[in-house]
Order: sequence, then C-alpha cells, then structure tokens
Amino acid sequence: MNFGPLRAQQAVLNSSSLRINPASKQASSPQLHEEKLSGVVVQDTVEISEAGRQLAEGAIVSHAAKYFGTTQINDSLNRVLEGQPEEVSNAVYNMIQSNFIVDGTVTDENQRAVLLEMGVSQSKYIADHYMEGDKAKEFLETMNQIAGIALTRSIDSETGDISYTTPADRPLGAPEDYVKLSEVMKQADPQQYAAFMNDIKGGGNGLSQLLSFAQKVPQNPDWINKYKERTGQTEELLNNTQLKNRFEKADTTSASAFMNSMQTLLKEASATQDSYMQNMRGFFRNLGVKVD
Repeated sequence: MNFGPLRAQQAVLNSSSLRINPASKQASSPQLHEEKLSGVVVQDTVEISEAGRQLAEGAIVSHAAKYFGTTQINDSLNRVLEGQPEEVSNAVYNMIQSNFIVDGTVTDENQRAVLLEMGVSQSKYIADHYMEGDKAKEFLETMNQIAGIALTRSIDSETGDISYTTPADRPLGAPEDYVKLSEVMKQADPQQYAAFMNDIKGGGNGLSQLLSFAQKVPQNPDWINKYKERTGQTEELLNNTQLKNRFEKADTTSASAFMNSMQTLLKEASATQDSYMQNMRGFFRNLGVKVD
C-alpha cells in the first residue's frame, strides 16, 4: 500500500472537493454619490454612452487565475499549452473561469448550462486553430473532464460555499495504488479529520493527526477498500459524463464564422442575453483575435 506524503498543506491543496466563496455582485449601473455641504446636497452622476461602453469593454483584457483542479489536470493543461502564445493560455484559463468553474455571481442554472456548453465549443475552436494531433485530443479530453467536474456543482445552504467534486488526486509519478491518507481519514473518521483541518486553519500542519490515524489503518483494512470504492465511483461518474451541447454544430473554421454561428445558435436556443455575446467577444479578445 502506498500512502501519500504526510504533508498537511498538500492535503489541503489536493482536496477532493474544490470550494469557492461566492463573489459579491457588483453594480452594473452608474452609482449616485451624495455629499452634504452646509445643508446642500451635491449629487454626482456619470453618464456613459453605448459607444463608450463598447470601447471600454474592448479595451479590457482580463487575466484569470490559473485553474489547478487536480495534479493530473494541471499537468495536462501545462503540457498542451507549452509553447503556446500567452494569449492562448490566458484565453483557456479565462474560459475555465467564465464558462466552466463559475463563481457565485452566476446563480441561474440555465445560464450556467448555456455558459458551460459555450465553453465546450470555445475549447473546440482553440483545439482546431492552435493545436494538432495528440495535443488537440488531450486538450479536449481534459476540458471535457473539467466540464464533468462543473456539473457536480453544489451550494452549501448555510454558508453559500460552492463545491465541485474532483477525481482522486495523486502526485505525479505516484503508483496506481496511491492512497491519499487525509481523504481516507475524512471518510472513515470525520471527527479526527475535523481536528486535522482545525489544526491547519490554526497555523499548524496537521501532522500529529495524520500520524495518529495512520497507525489505525493496518487494523482497519475496510477503510482503504471503501476509499477505493468511492474514488472509483467518482472517476467513473466524471469520465462518463455526457454533456448535451446545443452549440455542437457551431462553425469553427474561422473567427467570424464561429462568432456568427454561435450568435445564430443562441437565438435558436432562445438564449438572447447580451452577456452571452459579451462572453464570446471576451473569448476572442483574450485570444488577441479581432472579430466584426
């Protein structure tokens, strides 16, 4: 039996459940500021023309945080993006953030589904234009796996935290029978796992809890069996996720063709929110591609 390194920080980074604190919604309209001077209320407003809005939107290139997911997903993305222009890498991670692993500002499930399916088609555009052969195939397989993770999204009703289920993680080069001890503890002894996490949150490393739990494992082989059964079920679920993509027939032969066909398919799907076209414009802007 191969157990992972007893390093608490790695246990936290490689957790089987990714949690995101929902971002607060930002106002979409100009704000009114009031300042009282000697009994007089002075009001300042800012008017932005439609042309000004489009100019401001076109001038912004966002840089998303790098998505990790699991060691295997991270390694795959690093491999397929190696040697690519910075714009391509930036577009991929922005796409993951905007369409796949979205934050708490996207609360409507239908909107989230539309964005996810758009992201799958955007992934195909990138594979068709910037990759070839095995790299293109691996990239699409990895993006489909991230799409499967996105479908497991759940929200804690008390805290509002967003969770995504990820495959069992193991360090690069680890054997197939690698067992992540902290995850076994989480499943077999929730009370000790809570103590382990509290120690880490308090600035410790959780090592004493891990060592204590490890001493109990040989006498409880069923813990490992249940862990393997659970991780196997999770892998099967994520690897066999069937995503019905309403944009599957989008024309990716060129930027303009892709933009026009996505606009047509959005209308056919009665998904006419301007935010979807903003998402498409942002996708090409991050790639450094100009579309009409």
